Amino acid sequence: MREPMAPGHDRPFRSNSRLVGLYHSLLRQQLDHFFPDARLHLEGDRSPIHFEGRIDRPNYTIQGDPDGIDLIIDWFGSRYSFQPVSPVPLLASERKLVETIARVLDLRFRTLIGADAIDRTELFDYALEDVIVTEFLDPPSPMRLPVAMEAMRMAALSTYEDRRVSSGALLLGTEHDPAFPDRTNPPDAPRYNVRLTSIKIIHRLCDGLRTVFVVDHRGDLAWAVDIGRWTERVQGHAPLSAPCPRRYEHHARATRTGDHVGLVLTPSQEIKVFAGGTLSFAFSNARWRLMDVPSKFDAWCRAVGDAAPPGLASRLFQAAMNLSEDRVGALIVLLRDPEESLPQLVAPGDRIEDHLAPDPDVPSETDHLPPRMAKRALHHLIFSRRIADLDASVLEALAGVDGAVVVDRRGNLLAFGAILRITPEAILAARASEGARTVAALAASYHGPVLKVSQDGVLSMYLGGRRVWEL
Repeated sequence: MREPMAPGHDRPFRSNSRLVGLYHSLLRQQLDHFFPDARLHLEGDRSPIHFEGRIDRPNYTIQGDPDGIDLIIDWFGSRYSFQPVSPVPLLASERKLVETIARVLDLRFRTLIGADAIDRTELFDYALEDVIVTEFLDPPSPMRLPVAMEAMRMAALSTYEDRRVSSGALLLGTEHDPAFPDRTNPPDAPRYNVRLTSIKIIHRLCDGLRTVFVVDHRGDLAWAVDIGRWTERVQGHAPLSAPCPRRYEHHARATRTGDHVGLVLTPSQEIKVFAGGTLSFAFSNARWRLMDVPSKFDAWCRAVGDAAPPGLASRLFQAAMNLSEDRVGALIVLLRDPEESLPQLVAPGDRIEDHLAPDPDVPSETDHLPPRMAKRALHHLIFSRRIADLDASVLEALAGVDGAVVVDRRGNLLAFGAILRITPEAILAARASEGARTVAALAASYHGPVLKVSQDGVLSMYLGGRRVWEL
């Protein structure tokens, strides 16, 4: 059979249907990478068999569903519904990420079928997920970022003196280092890339926590700096707009202005990306997670309410983030109506009550108490204490005790290490794959907002029997 001719051309026109089919699979794959709990549903019985794709304009559109929760994606002639796992609207940053995924994939497709029209060959040089993160952040000299991500990922496979390495890099957004404006990088400076990870001594020069490598606007390795001192000289001591894990506050503050981007390979082999003065992305368990701490912190503050004492929401959130970074599981419950909810959730023996009142269940001799009574004998240490009265380290120690920390909106500490009472309805509502801490968080969220920290470092918020967000 004769090949069909492209309209207005003298050469045969070949179908792109197979390539279009591949990009349908890539869309599903990338959405599953960044949103593993979401669902992408094809609306209708089937996709078009023949769809050639265009190079002069995008091959997709994204619209919000009338209910404000789903996204409708028209992708190469097919109509998809993108649904989050929880019935809550997508954050603005999450919608932006979906649009970035579609834009990057569409640009790759259009580059393949019309390289003369769109010259974006760098889209094929690096891992697709790294390119999507880069396009989302849109830093100056953007291709430095996936190169640095690749170097961090390779360093995570290395050891130095039989220990896993940690590292860090600060990609300058300015032409010169604002902390050392008189310094100039020599023209023969090495590129900051994966080849540097083969030099063992480089892991001794930079640990990522206190020291990081400075990478200039060309992508060359400039010098190593103390991140705390560099941040103080460039950004001062202005507070962050959103909480950040304590040990990485300098890294986040370093990116407040100047379009700088920071990367850290942590001792737990997680890659963190800082931009705009906040923790933006984290790579762990072979996938990138969008953090968007400001939006999620704002949702937590709204759930706590304006009636709470100033700083209560921030202190609880900061404690949860620090525990998350330390990989310590925790459950923090804030009750709206403690008089009604406390008896339903917490057994009398776990409640922090007046230690001066005699308790017939607790023997006067405290040398050989069973564990439950021994813990109650320690309630006097924190009786009538509010969250604002506790040092941050003490609050984190209490939250890290096995069980739940329960507080009210006035900031009173009502229980710690409490095993929550869970109704059979809450157990049935949870999925079979959920753990005990998640089931407890779901049950407690009917009484007020809950922060749950998993031992793998994931921090989640629950409210009204559903997960509101995860970071």
